[in-house]
Amino acid sequence: MAEIRYANRHPLGDSALLGIEMPGADNLVLVDGARIHSVSAFRGQEQAVAGILAALPLGRVRNVGPGEWLLVGGDVHGAPEIDGAMVVDLSHGRTLFRLGGPHCVDILMRGVAIDLPGGALPVGGSRSMAFGHHAINLARVSAEVYELIVGRSFAESLHHDLRQAGRAFALTFSVELA
Repeated sequence: MAEIRYANRHPLGDSALLGIEMPGADNLVLVDGARIHSVSAFRGQEQAVAGILAALPLGRVRNVGPGEWLLVGGDVHGAPEIDGAMVVDLSHGRTLFRLGGPHCVDILMRGVAIDLPGGALPVGGSRSMAFGHHAINLARVSAEVYELIVGRSFAESLHHDLRQAGRAFALTFSVELA
């Protein structure tokens, strides 16, 4: 009997051009296969865990709330071990989008309720918030690049809303394999 292997494919993968971005344009990228872990500090260990996470590269750790973080990227073979915290792999239940370009703030401002042009989210910062009716974690990776994490079951709806918000700016969409 032949061995059956199942491929993990994101439902949005068929609706995009693989790896195509237009230089100088606004682009929405689905980062397919992104590794996302939840890190929750045990009671009384918040400061120690925050210190460990602060030593990681900029943009890898996303603040969720007091004593809670999302860890993006890293080893594909397992969750990192952090003393004083519970680490759970959320990779199959979350989707990572990257939005970049000269009008990315204008696109995001059509769905979020914070003052991005006023500096409410500095480079390297992240916040949990809503984009329209979607609960997301928004991180500012650089001056013109943001990353959005959303529950996988809401990814298609968020994709639609972001594409609608970006229509005035000719937003393109592509898929990048992590």
